[in-house]
Amino acid sequence: MYIPKYSQVEDLKLIKSFVEDHSFGTLINSSSDGVTANHYPFLVDQEGETLVFWTHLALGNPQWKQLSQSLKATVVFTGPHAYISPVYYKDPLNVPTWNYTAVHASCDCEIIKDATTVQGLMNRLVNHYEAKNGTNWNYDLPQDFHEGLLKAIVWIKLRATSVDAKFKLSQNRDKDDYWSVIEEFSKRTSENDRELLKYMKLTTPEKFK
Repeated sequence: MYIPKYSQVEDLKLIKSFVEDHSFGTLINSSSDGVTANHYPFLVDQEGETLVFWTHLALGNPQWKQLSQSLKATVVFTGPHAYISPVYYKDPLNVPTWNYTAVHASCDCEIIKDATTVQGLMNRLVNHYEAKNGTNWNYDLPQDFHEGLLKAIVWIKLRATSVDAKFKLSQNRDKDDYWSVIEEFSKRTSENDRELLKYMKLTTPEKFK
């Protein structure tokens, strides 16, 4: 991913938090069949200075077989984004642009076969998203039905070998323009725009404070 220095994020804690908030990602790999991209919910952990992602695929999905052969993949997570009009700037002699947030992780892959690990991951995934959804379904299923479901999926562990995080949020503008964009988004009420404002404030360059 092309990342000018001004939009590069290296704070691993912030990156992990971003992924947790935008955990429905895109898993991309290359094989003899070409380039494959699919979309899955992910869990994320941190091991030292390394991020680890977990997801599961349907047994009938050929992507897991491709991953078991190449053992390499890229995971992409995207967050809030918005069109930026020149009218937000102090100087009208400008052109439109787009503010956005994204994380790309290059990963080594591992197919998880241990039944206990798979069960633990499934419990964790359900509990995580049920809590976020506010529904708290208790995952109480008949054992044979549950075992059949687990046999129909494949869990993948993806250990990041590199992580690129790009928060392009008007940091390349001058101070007046930067704060003018923040002022504009402070007036907005949509979830996307409020979250974009949050990331602008979290990554405000020191020169603008």
